[in-house]
Amino acid sequence: MIAQPMRPLPVVAVVILLTLTMASPLPAAAAVPVDTWVTATGRAAGADDKARDEAVAQALRTAVEEACGVFLTTQSKTDDYKAVYDKVIANAVGYVREHKVDKVTVAQGVTTAKVRARVSTRKFEVDWASIAHTIHQENNPRVVVAIVEAVHQAAAGPTYEVKEGGKVETTVESFFLAKGISLMDKNTAAKTQKRDILLAAVKDDVDSVASLGARFKADVVILGKAVAKFGKELKIADQTMYQYTASLNVRVVQTDSARVLAVQSYGPFTVNTMQKGGGEDKALAKLADDCAPKLLAAVIEAWRKRANVSRTIELSITGMDFGGWKTFKAEVSKLRGVQAIRLREITQSVASIDIEYRYGNETLADRLTELKEVKLKVTEITSNRLRLKVE
Repeated sequence: MIAQPMRPLPVVAVVILLTLTMASPLPAAAAVPVDTWVTATGRAAGADDKARDEAVAQALRTAVEEACGVFLTTQSKTDDYKAVYDKVIANAVGYVREHKVDKVTVAQGVTTAKVRARVSTRKFEVDWASIAHTIHQENNPRVVVAIVEAVHQAAAGPTYEVKEGGKVETTVESFFLAKGISLMDKNTAAKTQKRDILLAAVKDDVDSVASLGARFKADVVILGKAVAKFGKELKIADQTMYQYTASLNVRVVQTDSARVLAVQSYGPFTVNTMQKGGGEDKALAKLADDCAPKLLAAVIEAWRKRANVSRTIELSITGMDFGGWKTFKAEVSKLRGVQAIRLREITQSVASIDIEYRYGNETLADRLTELKEVKLKVTEITSNRLRLKVE
C-alpha cells in the first residue's frame, strides 16, 4: 500500500489542539526552598550599642543555623564538616535577606535581642557546596622545600652543601607532589633562585627564607638540615661492617609573617655497609624515605591549626592618617570575630595595624570593604596579611 500524504488539519482542529495543550499544565518541578522566616534570640555581654549589635548579630547567626538545620544535619558526618561550617557560618549575615529586631532587653549586664529574619537557605546550600569543593586545596599550603645536606664533618661542625636536588630534598618533594601538594619552585619560573633559599637555610635566617619563599608565591617553606656521618666499625662473625647515621631537623616557616609553624626532628637512622665510604648517601636515603610522610603530616597539621585559631592578621592601609585610624578602630572593634586591634605605626599616610581575628583573612577582607565610615579597597591579600587603601 502506498502511504498517502498527510493533509493539513482544519483550522478549527488546530485551534482546539492548541487550546488543549495550553490548558494542560506541564509536570511541576519539585519545589526548592528559597527563603525561610525564622525567629531567633541572641545575647551579648554589656549594655551599650556595641552589645546590642553583637546580640543582634548572634541572633541572626542562630536564625541561619535554625533555618538550615536539616541541611546541616545531613552534612555533619562528612570529614570536612567543621572546616566548611566555620567558613560558611562566618558569613552568616550574608544569608539573611531581611530582618526586623522585635525586642531588645538589658538585664544584669547582658543584652538580649529577639529578631525575625528571612534566611536564604538556597544561597546557604550553594555556598556550602562551593566551599566544600575547594576546602581541600585551601587546607594544603603552597610549599617550597629547602633542605641542605652535610656528609662531611669539619672541626667547627657539619659542612653543608648548597645545591639543589639533594637526596632528602628530592625524596620529600617527590612524595609531596604525589600527594597533590603544590611545590612552587617546581611550577613557577620565578626570578628568585632556589640557591638563595638554600643559602639562607644554611645560616638559619628565617626572615630571609620567608621573604624569598614569598617571592615564589609559596605559603610555607620547609627549612631543613640533614646530616649524615660515619658512626663506628662493627665486628659481626669475623666480618667488619661500617655503621652510618643520618638525622634531620626541620622548621616550617610561614612566608608572609616569618612565623615558625612547626619544628620537627627525625632520626638518627642507621645503616650498615660492607665498605667504608658511600654509607652517608645510604643513610640519607633511608632517612628521606622514613621522614617524608611524617613531614607532610606535620606540615598539613600545622597549616590547619594556623587556620582554625584566632591569629594576628597584618593590615597595611594606604591613605590613612591618625584621624582616619580612630574612626577605623571604632568601627572595626564592633565586628564579630575581632578580639583585639593595635596600631603599630603611621608613616607617610600608611597605617600598619595588627588585628586578632577569629576567622579567615578573606572574611576579614569582606568585612573591611563593607565598613560605612571608612571606605576601603583591598589591593593585596595573602594568608596572613592584607593591603588596603582608603578610597
